[in-house]
Amino acid sequence: MKTILITTSSFAVETPELLSDLMEKGFRYVLNPFGRVIGSDELTRLLDQYRPLGILAGTERIDGKILAGAGDYLKVISRVGVGWDNVDLAAAEAMGVKVYRTEHVLTQAVAELTIGMILAGLRNLAGHDRLVRTLRWQKHMGSLLAKKMLGIIGFGEIGQRVGELAKAFGAEVIYYDPCPKDEVPWAQATTLNDLLERAEIVSLHAGGRDVILGDGELKICRQGVILINTARGGLIDENALVHQLATGRVGFACLDVFAMEPYNGPLLKYNNVLVTPHIGSYAREARTEMEKLAMANLYAGLREAGCL
Repeated sequence: MKTILITTSSFAVETPELLSDLMEKGFRYVLNPFGRVIGSDELTRLLDQYRPLGILAGTERIDGKILAGAGDYLKVISRVGVGWDNVDLAAAEAMGVKVYRTEHVLTQAVAELTIGMILAGLRNLAGHDRLVRTLRWQKHMGSLLAKKMLGIIGFGEIGQRVGELAKAFGAEVIYYDPCPKDEVPWAQATTLNDLLERAEIVSLHAGGRDVILGDGELKICRQGVILINTARGGLIDENALVHQLATGRVGFACLDVFAMEPYNGPLLKYNNVLVTPHIGSYAREARTEMEKLAMANLYAGLREAGCL
């Protein structure tokens, strides 16, 4: 039977009609059995067991070795997300596997989450919540976003939207992006080191998996900087972040993504860290549009491969 493997977790919670449509088209579907990011060995076993024509993929790594093992049956990888750096695109192309992603649909959702995290960091909402829950009515002074210097690393669609929203609060915006972008009148391009030296808030919106902020970069930051990451967990050296939280160089960190997920590490011990379980896409409106587009991309790939 024609099978689609759905590796992204919690798929179709808001869009069950997508699964019904799959079945009406003659496909069976296999959902992620783990409820988390699937490991490489686990993915290999699922592929061997079900031999799917397509994958509705999450953030799990799909490298050349995994693709080679599925080369005689896999036709399409449809990413439920804006990035595809977790897929070996060169290997997929060489094997004739079509790869898609859901561009544009998550911009507002991730940008709003980022702004929420910035405000939470500035006013230490998580810390005050913890105090009140333990019957300690203590008030600690926070800060406004207005007139703060926000440094954005990665000035693509999401980074720019974060800048626009922050600008509406009255923040100043500077950005670093290694790929030149069209200039905007409300933000200033600069180098990474200059951004880290000047910004009171640093927000990551870059792609890729290479570390951007290691111990050396974090030492350059202003004392007490607020650090936001809603992009990729691997962009920050988490051990270095722990060290700089301990020294006070990083005053507050808000993290939605981690190098290994689910996260269970030393950052959880810090009261000046706000953590969320990779919920950038988890706005109902955005998630719905993303899953619909991912399914449309899957069908397009299957149709091109002659499987639909």
